[in-house]
Amino acid sequence: MKPVPIGNGGIRVLPLAFESFGVRSMATLVETDDIRVVVDPGSALGPRFNLGPHEREYVVLARSRQTIMEVARSADVLTISHYHFDHYVPSFEDWLWIWSSPELAAGLYSGKLILAKDISENINPSQRRRGYMFNKLNLEFAKEIRAADNRSFKFGKTTLEFSKPVYHGPAGSALGYVLMLAVRTPGCCLLHAPDVQGPMYDEPLNLILAQKPDLVLMGGPPIYLRGFRVESAKLEAAQRSLVTLAQHVPQLVVDHHLLRSLDYPQYLRPAVQVAEQAGNRLLTAAEFVGLEPQLLEARRKELHAQEPVKRGWYERLKRGELKDRLV
Repeated sequence: MKPVPIGNGGIRVLPLAFESFGVRSMATLVETDDIRVVVDPGSALGPRFNLGPHEREYVVLARSRQTIMEVARSADVLTISHYHFDHYVPSFEDWLWIWSSPELAAGLYSGKLILAKDISENINPSQRRRGYMFNKLNLEFAKEIRAADNRSFKFGKTTLEFSKPVYHGPAGSALGYVLMLAVRTPGCCLLHAPDVQGPMYDEPLNLILAQKPDLVLMGGPPIYLRGFRVESAKLEAAQRSLVTLAQHVPQLVVDHHLLRSLDYPQYLRPAVQVAEQAGNRLLTAAEFVGLEPQLLEARRKELHAQEPVKRGWYERLKRGELKDRLV
């Protein structure tokens, strides 16, 4: 697939891995005439329904890692919005959830300028530990690792503008903070908004609207956690934010947590209607590049029932015996 031009030109974007592709991620290639950036170059799987991920999910995970690695080779900059494993590749071996190893991490980060979430402030304890290890283990490979919080970086006529840290989901979230990224050229603006989940409160929404973006890549809310880990009122606030964005943003891609649920179209219906009335588009990352969404995590029960995983398969996977067979 080729990157898709947006706005009046000058920015080209290619989603690399998202839930609508079958894996947890918001990895995205952004190109301008000045620079190639891979945003949040991670992907992962997660627990669901008390079932391990299906074999089909691992095929997509392995291929997503290969795609991200290949695209990143020719990138100038990598950015990391926060230290959750579906947004960056850690430097330890894990074939069960993350498809990571020290060798993969070194290959990804070697020689790159990395603009990442600051680990010294506005960060929760688990992400601080992960960020510390990321910096410690990758400084020898990377060209440079720089804290990006609330900072702008100029490359020719292209500006990478990182937001102040905003909450991962609702205000006060124990999951900590994330950075949004605006990529701006004289002709247009793209905004990558991972894990703000709608957003669920006004501050990140207002920050997004102030950028007047031509395209927003939005991490939608986890409606599958309604009444369990996320209050209904927070999901309703996120839905209202999406309606507002759909009215003002020419192209709004909504994906990530939201597409871990098969009923995401019903949740998006009010925003889709507003987008159509305004002459805008609201779609998933897969639809943005002309593909049908494949919601593998949401279909995990069905996949296990239709295609049972063979006995001993997970043990072989965990030992790394299948890492070269699933790509």
